[in-house]
Amino acid sequence: MKNIFTILLVFSFSLVNAQFNKGTVFLKDSTKLEGLVRIKTFGGIKFKSTKDSKSTFYDYKTITGFDTEGEKYRYIKYQDGFPPRLLKENIKGKISLYSNEVYNPGHTIPNGFAGGGTGMTFGGGSATIYFILVEDKLQRVGTRLKKKHLKILENCTSLVEKIKKKDLKKKMFIKS
Repeated sequence: MKNIFTILLVFSFSLVNAQFNKGTVFLKDSTKLEGLVRIKTFGGIKFKSTKDSKSTFYDYKTITGFDTEGEKYRYIKYQDGFPPRLLKENIKGKISLYSNEVYNPGHTIPNGFAGGGTGMTFGGGSATIYFILVEDKLQRVGTRLKKKHLKILENCTSLVEKIKKKDLKKKMFIKS
């Protein structure tokens, strides 16, 4: 009986996390849909026009992006022959800044070093990978802006000056 209760409890927590948030979906035919949006783990989104309506699945084939809870997400073509990537839009302009949050669970050593019966995990963590979009070409920047990326930003002199003077920091990108 305890096992069944535990299993039900675990499943109820997973259902609570799968909630829809208020948002706007942008279709490829330039129409907008207002309603509830949920990001799927392995790509695409689910959309409901109302809380009680049936959900519809959308992916990069039918939408250009969506906005939810003040965040803007867009599908951006990264490499030829591959599907576009869903990236968070941080700054929009002639030169746009996008980001993608990644998580690494780390590596596990069974029984640890001491062999005490428990495993040991190390090396896990999360990071934000930044991308710059210039003239419809997406360039991967990494976790921070480096000097080699200044060549991409040559047309935007004010941004280059801020980076050189170190007025522009990683924290500013996250808040934008």
